[in-house]
Amino acid sequence: MDLRVLGAHNAESKETRMESHLIDGVLVLDAGGLTRSLTFEEQRGIDAVILSHRHFDHVRDLLPLGIGIRNMGKTVDVYAIPDTIELVTEKLLDGSLYPDFLSYPSPDNPVFRLHPVEFFQEFQVLDYRVTAVPVPHAVPAAGFQILSGETNLFYTGDTGQGLSDAWEHVSPQVLLTEVTFGNEEEGRAIAAGHLTPKFFEETMIDFKDRKGYLPRVIVAHMNPPWEATVRRELKEVGERLSLDILVSHADMRISI
Repeated sequence: MDLRVLGAHNAESKETRMESHLIDGVLVLDAGGLTRSLTFEEQRGIDAVILSHRHFDHVRDLLPLGIGIRNMGKTVDVYAIPDTIELVTEKLLDGSLYPDFLSYPSPDNPVFRLHPVEFFQEFQVLDYRVTAVPVPHAVPAAGFQILSGETNLFYTGDTGQGLSDAWEHVSPQVLLTEVTFGNEEEGRAIAAGHLTPKFFEETMIDFKDRKGYLPRVIVAHMNPPWEATVRRELKEVGERLSLDILVSHADMRISI
């Protein structure tokens, strides 16, 4: 499995892109910094998108992706829990901002086809077996376990305290997760449903207690003003737990 980090932050600037990841050039995990990161040719290689939740920094680039591929005659399948599907249908892809990509160029061959998924029920996306697992956040949200051959990746999307509840349902080799704030912003992290290095460490300790091992970890979704603090505090966590933590950045490519 080839993982390409398209965006690794929760805010956009000249130096940062909102969260999005590309697997094997065909499967997108969240669509925050998607189109800004890819050539038109690369965008046209996308066959499916998985959305973790309905927040704008995770769904925004569905619209410019639709513009980039609208005349190709292909349909991109989009998978998400019903809450996310409802928001995307009613607010983002309702045809008021761009063409109605759910029926354009024709109802039988739209740019996007939306698929609601249920928690804990494995479904097929391209050559991948995928399972949605609830994760704690400010709005209904899902993490996704993605299986490809012997490779097992769990993408948390946005999540906060209580992530350990997911460990009963997944056993990833690789954990792609968020750490948004530094430890000094614990109150803000709790209110918004995000992780700090301290909260991340607690859930990793619980993971090891339950599973008997620790996964390889890739971190994204940093809030730019706290990124230096997050990186420093995660380095300390890695040293305490003897844990491989890779803090990602846009355009990073990782072989899993």
